Amino acid sequence: MLLPPLEILLSWPEPNYENPDRQAYFMTPLTIVMMVICAIVVLLRLYVRAFILKAFKADDWLIIAATITAMAVSITCILSEPAGVGIHIWDLRQEQVKMVRIWSFATQLTFTWAVSLTKLSILLFYLRFCTTRAFKISIYCTMAFLVAWTINWTFLVTFQCVPVEAYWRLPKSGDHCIPLQNEMHLLHGSTNLVTDILVLLLPVPTVWSLQMPMRQKLTLIGVFTLGIIAPLSAILRLIYIEKATVSWDQSWWCLELWIYTSLETHVGIVCASIPSLKPLAIKIFPRFASSQGYTENLTPMGVNSSGGGPSLRRPSHSRAQGGGSRVRSLYPLSVIAKDGRGESQESIVGNIVVGRGSLDPITSFSSGSTPPRVPPKEGTIVKTTEITGNVTMWEGKKYGDDRNV
Repeated sequence: MLLPPLEILLSWPEPNYENPDRQAYFMTPLTIVMMVICAIVVLLRLYVRAFILKAFKADDWLIIAATITAMAVSITCILSEPAGVGIHIWDLRQEQVKMVRIWSFATQLTFTWAVSLTKLSILLFYLRFCTTRAFKISIYCTMAFLVAWTINWTFLVTFQCVPVEAYWRLPKSGDHCIPLQNEMHLLHGSTNLVTDILVLLLPVPTVWSLQMPMRQKLTLIGVFTLGIIAPLSAILRLIYIEKATVSWDQSWWCLELWIYTSLETHVGIVCASIPSLKPLAIKIFPRFASSQGYTENLTPMGVNSSGGGPSLRRPSHSRAQGGGSRVRSLYPLSVIAKDGRGESQESIVGNIVVGRGSLDPITSFSSGSTPPRVPPKEGTIVKTTEITGNVTMWEGKKYGDDRNV
C-alpha cells in the first residue's frame, strides 16, 4: 500500500470513527437494479438463441462468461460500501482501509475481464454478417488486440504490488509497488475507452455498403449505435478515475467510480444482447413484422445456382389464406442436409422483400453456414416455420423436385 506524504497526513482532520460523514447509501440499490436488468436481457437472449433460433454459438458462451464476471464486479462494489467506500479515508480504521483496498483490487481485476469478454462476444457476432475479406481481417486484428490488452492488464493489475497482498496491507520491508499506480489506472481506463470506440465503429463502413433500402440501413446502424452508451459510461468512469487518483481520499471518491464501473459492464452486455431479441419481438408482436416491411409474400432465402448473391423465390404455397389479411412468413431454420441434421441458422425472418432484395443481416446469418439451395433435391428433409398469429413447426416433411421451398 502506498502511504500519503507526511504533509498530506498532517493536513487531514481528526478522525471521526463513531459518526463519520458518509455519502448516501445509493450504490447498492442502483447496482442491484443494473444486475437484474442485465440478467433478464441475457436470459431472453439465451432463450431466443437456444429455443427459437436453435443457433447457440460461441458469442453466446462468451456473453454468459461476461455476465458472470459483470455480476462479480457488481458484488465487489456492493461489498465495498459497508467496508468504507463513501467515507473519508481519515475516518476509516486501518482494518476498514484494508477491506476497501481488497475490494478495489477485486473490482479492477473482474472489470478487465468483464468488458473484454463482452467486446469479444460482439466481435464474434460481427462475423455473422462479415461480407468482405478486409472486414474479417479487421475483426480478427481487433480480437487479437483485445486478447493482448486483457492479458497485459490482468498481469499489471495483479502484480502492481509484489507480493500481491502488499496492495492492501501496510508496507513491509521487501515490498515493491509500482510508483505510478494512479497513472496506471488512468491508462487502463483510457485504453478501455479506445477499445470501446473501436468496436463500436468497426462495422459501420460494412453496414453502410450493404445493398438494402436506406431506411433499413439507417435502422441497422441505429441498432449498432446503441453501443455508444458503453463508451459514454467509460468516459464517466474515466472522469471519476481521475478524481480518485489525484486525491488521497480515494475511499470517498470511489463510490461514484464503482457505480460507473458496474454500469459500464452491464450496459455493454445489454447492448450486445438487444439485436438478438428481434425474433422474440416478432413472435410476441406479429404486427411488428408488418411494420418492418414484412408482407405475406415473404419467402425463404435461396442461393442463385448461377452464382452471384442470394436470390428470392416465391413458393406457390406462401399466399396467406383467408383473403390475405394475415401476415405470413415462411423461412427455413436449418441448412438442408441429406441426413436431416442441417446446421442451425439464424432466423431468416422478415426484411426479405420480394423484388427489393433486402435482407436483415442481424438475424439472417450464422457464422460458418450458407443459405440452402432452392429447390431441394428429392428426399431432402426440410424444416420450416410459419408465423401467423401462432407459431407452428413442421419437421421431417419431404418434398420432390417439383416443389418450391
